[in-house]
Amino acid sequence: MTARDNYKQEVLDFKYKNKFLYKDLYKNSCNEIAINIIESWPIWPSDNRITCIYGPPGSGKTHIANIWREKVDAIVYEGINSLTLDYIYSIKQPLIFENLNNGLNWPEELLFEFFNEIKSSNNYLLITCNENPLKFGWKLKDLISRISSFTNIEIKLPDDELIKKILVKQFSDRQLSIDKQYIEYISLRIERSYLAINNVVKIIDKLTLKYKKSVNYNLIKEALSYLTKITN
Repeated sequence: MTARDNYKQEVLDFKYKNKFLYKDLYKNSCNEIAINIIESWPIWPSDNRITCIYGPPGSGKTHIANIWREKVDAIVYEGINSLTLDYIYSIKQPLIFENLNNGLNWPEELLFEFFNEIKSSNNYLLITCNENPLKFGWKLKDLISRISSFTNIEIKLPDDELIKKILVKQFSDRQLSIDKQYIEYISLRIERSYLAINNVVKIIDKLTLKYKKSVNYNLIKEALSYLTKITN
């Protein structure tokens, strides 16, 4: 493993405690439909109580889902391959499927049974995934038909204002105080994606611990240089 790979693994494995607070949701044109749907619960369409929120990694899907989880006391699943049909039929609480995909953790036949049970029991299900669930290449036609009937909501890539707000929020999560001029500097020099925002904040956080210094231009420049290396 190269030095670059070692650094990449070290940075991306660095953990911090997420704070999924309602007051930290920044509603704008990129995410307002998704936020509106959790705010409107339980006034969801009576014939469709399954909603899917999808968007790029780091887009705030998990944040939104956790706000809804606390509001409705939902059970969160990151896979259903270990569940039985009897258990599925016994569930009464609202549910969250986190990071749905067409991998082994989400067997198609069991998903179809799950969706049917949600519909017949008048329960509620919120799904998050990285892209439109209809693009996963499902093989079961009945499952595709069921997914097409969901309320599917896309979270779009962030605009300039949202990038700055997310930067402020994520630095705050790590108890890093950072001047507005630095937020502006970073926002103008990173890719307009949620993943880039997440990574640059992680690297800056790591460097402040390494050097035992507060955020400054030199530290930010070094972080941006590392970010370029790990993404190319």
